[in-house]
Formats: sequence, C-alpha cells, structure tokens
Amino acid sequence: MSIQVTIDAGELQRLNQRLLALTDRNMRYAVSRALTASGKAAQEHLQRLTPVYVTNPTRWTTGGTYTRYAKPSNLEVEVGFRSETQGRGNPSGRYLQPIAAGELPRVKAADLSASKLAGVSRSAVLIPARSAGLLDAAGNVPLRKQAQILAAARAGGRSGVYIAPVRRGSSVMAIFERKEGFLGRTSTVERTTRRLFTLDPSPKARQRQFPVRDVIEQGFAQAWRQEMAAAFEAELARATGASR
Repeated sequence: MSIQVTIDAGELQRLNQRLLALTDRNMRYAVSRALTASGKAAQEHLQRLTPVYVTNPTRWTTGGTYTRYAKPSNLEVEVGFRSETQGRGNPSGRYLQPIAAGELPRVKAADLSASKLAGVSRSAVLIPARSAGLLDAAGNVPLRKQAQILAAARAGGRSGVYIAPVRRGSSVMAIFERKEGFLGRTSTVERTTRRLFTLDPSPKARQRQFPVRDVIEQGFAQAWRQEMAAAFEAELARATGASR
C-alpha cells in the first residue's frame, strides 16, 4: 500500500532557460527536494481523507502513514501506510489491505484458534454478530475481547460460552453465549442466548472501498508543480550565488 513516484524528464524540458546554469548535480538535488516535499503533502492528504473511507479511524490508523524521502542518488519518494510491525500493534497497512485492495479477509490468530475449537477449515474467519455489541468505536472487535471469548469457549459449558451450528443441521459454526438470571424481582429463572461470532467457512472478498493509491497520487499532483518550482528556484539561487 505504498506508491513510488519517479521524476518525469518531460517536466524538465518545460522549465525556464535559467536551468542551463545548473549542473546535473544541482538538478538532482532540486528534484529530490521537490519529490520529498510533495510526498509529505501527499501523506498529509492521505491522513485528511482517511476518515472519508474508514469509519471513526483511530489515531493508530491515521498515524500509521509514512513518507520515505527521495535522495539525489535515488529520485523516488514512497508514501503509504506502514506494513512493518512496530511494537505490539498491528500495522495499519495490514488491516487496511482488504478494503484498499479488495482482497479476501486475512486469517488471523483468533480465526485459526476458533477454527481449531470448532473443528472446521483453517480458512474460516470470525464475523462478529451485529447485535452482540462487540465492536468498538472504530468498528473492530478488540483483540483482548476476542481472546476472552475464545478462552471462555475453550473452557466449555461452565463459562456459558460455547460453539455450535448456527442452526440445526447447518455445517456453519458459531460462538454463542448463554446467560441465566432472575426475571425482574421474581424467582423465575430467565435464560437468554445470543450469538457472538459466526465462523464463515468461505469469506467473500471485500470490495475496494479505500482508493489509497488514488488519494496519494491526488495529493502528490496538487503539490508537485509548486514544490518543483520552489526547489529549482532555491537551487538556482544557491548555484548562481556560489559561482559569484
């Protein structure tokens, strides 16, 4: 989920004749400076537009962007969401990948653990029930909550959490929670059961909902001409000043 942008030689052809005063080294330095500045602008543009495509993104998500600067020896700038693991958190580039590229949901450790408990295919994915109230403000089920539910399911009936078919005769498994309590102020015992997760054996590919590359390219294009002109003006002033 990153983009690499290289300098278009055609842009240089359209610059002022004053560029003749610049050496190849000057020009590469100016281009690298313009690429880096435009990359930073594209990164900020990506951060601003993330809430348009991601519901209530956390700081971890919006702060998970990066810009890899260009150098005179390497006229490329890279902008995107981080995909390398940093500390204990799951990098945003990984969990945003399905909605950015339209891929199948990634099978995580919790999915594998649930599949093993249920005795189903390792490709199954946990889908939270809408009525279970498990989602946080960002629309995700916290890893700690997933771990607690799976631990309870592993403990068996004593915990009230168990794995069973979604309905009688179905091969699709789900995780349920059964609770007992007194009805109001009476001595009548009330039993309630709710579904927490469904183990989807053949999850569908998510549609591409977040055009990350398009957003980055848009932010870069908006800044490029101005940043390139400023960089060459600065380098021209430096080169001609140094030659006097």
